[in-house]
Amino acid sequence: MPMLVLAGGATDMARYEAHRAQLQDGVDRGVLAAASLSQTMNVQSTISDYLKTLSFKDDVTLSVTPNVALNNRTITVTADYEMPTGFLPLIGIASLPIHVVAQAQERRSNVEMSLMLDFSGSMAGSKYTSLKSAATQFVQTMITPQTASYTSLNIVPYAGQVSVGQTIFDAMQGARAHYNSSCFLLRRPDYAAGLINLAGREQIPHFTKWNDTNSKPTMPANMNPAWCPSDDTSITFMSNNQTDLVNKIAGYKMYDGTGTAIAMKWGLMLLDPALRPLIMQAVQHNMVPANFAGRPADFTDGNTIKVLVLMTDGAITEQYTALDPTKDVRAPNNTKLLRDTSYNTDQSVTETKKHFKTVCQMARTNNVLVFTVGFQLRDSNAGELAMKNELRACATSTSHYYDVQGLDIATAFRSIATTIQRVKLTQ
Repeated sequence: MPMLVLAGGATDMARYEAHRAQLQDGVDRGVLAAASLSQTMNVQSTISDYLKTLSFKDDVTLSVTPNVALNNRTITVTADYEMPTGFLPLIGIASLPIHVVAQAQERRSNVEMSLMLDFSGSMAGSKYTSLKSAATQFVQTMITPQTASYTSLNIVPYAGQVSVGQTIFDAMQGARAHYNSSCFLLRRPDYAAGLINLAGREQIPHFTKWNDTNSKPTMPANMNPAWCPSDDTSITFMSNNQTDLVNKIAGYKMYDGTGTAIAMKWGLMLLDPALRPLIMQAVQHNMVPANFAGRPADFTDGNTIKVLVLMTDGAITEQYTALDPTKDVRAPNNTKLLRDTSYNTDQSVTETKKHFKTVCQMARTNNVLVFTVGFQLRDSNAGELAMKNELRACATSTSHYYDVQGLDIATAFRSIATTIQRVKLTQ
C-alpha cells in the first residue's frame, strides 16, 4: 500500500502540474487580450474563450476584476479548479486545489510624436506612393477616436531643408526675404542646443541644386524645384486630427536635397518643453487643439512618452545656398556650398553627418524613443551602407531600426505603431 500511494501520488502530482501550467497559460493569454484598449468583447467572455481548449474548463471558477479608464485598462483574473485525484484518495486526499492569478495592463500615457519623412527627389516613382500609403496607415493607427485626446503628432516632411510654413516662420520672427518657402538657416551650434531662438534668423533662399547645368533636366513626376520645400510640404504642428493629417500627407511633394540632420533637429525641437509659449499662441489661434496647451511636456514627465520616427531612403547631403538669391529658382549653376559663419566651415557631408549624430545623442539623453527606417538602402552603395549604420546607431536600440528592402514600408510603420502601443503582462 505505501508503494502504491507513492507511485500513484507522483502520477497525481504530475497531472496537477500539467493542469496548473495549462490553466496559467490560458489565463495569461486571455488576460492579455482582455486588457487591450481596443478590446470590445466582454472581459469574462474573452477570458473564457482562451480556456475553451481545456478538458476541465467547465469546472474552472473565474474571478475577474477590471479597472478601465480612458488611457488605462487593467484586468486581474484569478482562476480556481479542484483537480480530482486518482490515487491520493487512498490517504484521504480526494482533490488538489489549483489557484492561478494573472494581471495585464495596457497603459497609454500621453504620447507626443514627431514623424520625419524624406520627400527628396530620390523618392520618385513607387517609393513616393508607398511612403504616402505607409505614413497614412501609421496616422490612422496612432490617431483614433480613442487615442486622439492624449496623442499629438508633428509631421516633418523634408528635402534639402525643412519648411515651417509662412505662419510659423513669421510667428518665430524670422528675417523674411521672400514668400516662396519658409526655411530657417541653422548653424552648427544649433544642433547641440535645445529650442533655438530664431528671432531675426536668416531665411534660406529659394534655389535648387537639381538644375546644375544649362541642360535643365526634366523633373520627376510630383517633384518641384527648390532646396527648401514650399508650404504644400511644410511642418504640421501638434495635431490629433486624423483627417487633416492624412490630407496633409496626400499633398506632400518631392523637393531637392536630403537634409536629414535638419529634419531630426526640428522633430526634437517640437518635443521640447521650451516650445510651450509658441504652442500656447497656436492654441489661441485655433491652430493646435486646446487640450494640448500644456505641451510639450517636460522630458522627465513620467506620464508622457516622446517618440521620434525618422524615415529616409538616402544619404545625408551637403548644405548649399544660392549664389544669387534674386535669380529664378531654376537658374542654372546658381548654388554654392553653404558656409557656416559660426565656425567658418563649409556644410560638407562630413559636417552634416556630425549634426545628425549630435541630434541623435540629444534625443537619447532626453529619453526620447527613437525609431529609424532605412528605405531601400543598398549595401552595394557605400554612401547608403554608411547611412544604414548611422540610422542603426541613432535608434534607441538595434531593434528600433528597420531595414526595408522592398516596397512594403507599411510593415515597418505598423510594427512601430504596435511597439508604441504594446500591452505588457504585469503579473
